[in-house]
Amino acid sequence: MLYEAQWVRRVDRRLPAPDAAADLDGLTIVQLSDFHAGFTPSFNLRAMRKAVDLALAARPDLLVITGDFACGPHGRAEFQRQLRRLASPLGVYGVLGNHDHGDSKAPFVQPTDPRLLEECGIRLLTNEVVAVPYGDACVEIAGVDDAEGVHDDLPAVLAALERRPRGLRLLLTHHAGVVLQTAPGDFHMALAGDTHGGQICLPLPGRRILLSDPSARFAEGAYDVGGRPLYVTRGAGTSMLPLRAFCRPEIVVFHVEAGAA
Repeated sequence: MLYEAQWVRRVDRRLPAPDAAADLDGLTIVQLSDFHAGFTPSFNLRAMRKAVDLALAARPDLLVITGDFACGPHGRAEFQRQLRRLASPLGVYGVLGNHDHGDSKAPFVQPTDPRLLEECGIRLLTNEVVAVPYGDACVEIAGVDDAEGVHDDLPAVLAALERRPRGLRLLLTHHAGVVLQTAPGDFHMALAGDTHGGQICLPLPGRRILLSDPSARFAEGAYDVGGRPLYVTRGAGTSMLPLRAFCRPEIVVFHVEAGAA
């Protein structure tokens, strides 16, 4: 279980966007999440380093991070060093999670100073949208702040969405349930974290029991939520216990398939 907590895997997924411009076809987007740097005891910084290695090896056009960057000051210099390694032609964007606001059932969690992230080149999206040009097309990246602690303002995000013709629209959120407040067609994909995929799971015939949240509606992986595509990543780190079982940490590499419509 200690080994598995550091056994980071790469997951490759399609991101269909048939109404997006052909210029966006083949775009590579990497999702990282839940580093939980500073949590002790853990091997989270080691897992983070492996996740960053895998992310850079994928040669992403765009990097996104869906919350829970850190839990405390332990290992801050190494944490920031790894963040500074992250780079992509379209930038690195992220949203905060509940741990980043100091909101957690885990003991001794401290809020993350957003300035520590921004000085490492992370563009934090706090209930806002950025439009990033790509060739003759555009990628609109929307970011919703932590919904569990009521820092979110999805109506403001939806109001700011330009919905440019032939563009690609992504929603970044730490909590997957936010997608239920969107409408089909608002986004080509919503990306979330938080659950760690269960972190410690019990394999049963035909299913797994997720000990971190047995009743989670969106536990891990890909969902079609009434025509609203969603991916919930297991993330890289651990919380409470430095262990994983039947639930390897991961980075997710999305390959955009555009221009078919």
